[in-house]
Amino acid sequence: MRIRRGLLFWGLFLIPVGALPLLVRAGALDPARVADAWRLWPILLVALGIALILGRGRAGLLGTSIAAVALGLVVGGALASGTGLIGNFGDCANPGRGGDQVVEQSGTFSAPAAVRFDLDCGAFDVSVVSGSDWNARAEYRGQAPEINASGSSLNLVSPSGFGLHGQDWTVRLPADQLGELSITSNATAGTIDLSTAELSRFGADFNAGDLRVNASQAAVAQVDVSMNAGRLRLTLGSGPVAGSLSANAGAMELCVPPDASLRFQVDDQITFGHNLGDRGLTRNGNTWTRGGTAGDASIDLSIDGNAASFTLDPEGGC
Repeated sequence: MRIRRGLLFWGLFLIPVGALPLLVRAGALDPARVADAWRLWPILLVALGIALILGRGRAGLLGTSIAAVALGLVVGGALASGTGLIGNFGDCANPGRGGDQVVEQSGTFSAPAAVRFDLDCGAFDVSVVSGSDWNARAEYRGQAPEINASGSSLNLVSPSGFGLHGQDWTVRLPADQLGELSITSNATAGTIDLSTAELSRFGADFNAGDLRVNASQAAVAQVDVSMNAGRLRLTLGSGPVAGSLSANAGAMELCVPPDASLRFQVDDQITFGHNLGDRGLTRNGNTWTRGGTAGDASIDLSIDGNAASFTLDPEGGC
């Protein structure tokens, strides 16, 4: 029987991630003791060393298994006790926690605009509407965020001092004058609906975040997303689109039209799992394709991850 390392890793990782919070809530475990699970991090180094020495054979599964359980205990302990970065994320990325102070600004773009978000601790909802007018509104606590705009740019910037503030953004961008959208964020949860916009590039670089992007009707030439300890749910149209998706300790989900031709360049790691074979893609080395030829795919992405997963067309959608 052939054992897929990626699926084995994620199965063993998710068991303690889910079990520890349940046991704490049931009173079977002391939250204070569970919070010390992070001290197990040296086991991760030992397990990865075993996996590298023993290679990809059956013996190497021992290292993968130990790494999965150790990482699951660390993450599950943090979730159960509400400590560390995960605790900060739970407090920050929650719509409605912005506060009772408001900053708002509107304007008009006179040329295809570059819109950039630099956000810490908060939530955001971005949508695209017809016309050339934009509006940005934030409910916040603590120090006020900044809105800097011109006829061809819009920058939304969080105040300095992570964890000492919170923002709840509602942003409306114009489909007729939107050229590029870039997001850098920490401890945020966001939804983006690009509607019928035509973008040269969409980029996101986020840590401890949850990002859902609907570009099913949009024309986006390039998509580049990098995340640490987060979740991405991305819906694309038929393309053409190129770019990259990368995750460390996270989950990436991609939804595409059933008739879209695909080319994915996948950097396989022992702690990275995907379902491309199950979705009918053909493998040639590190390249996975569906429809068309390897050189003319309408959706052409490089994908990699560590302690991460990639799911194409998950059940229930993105």
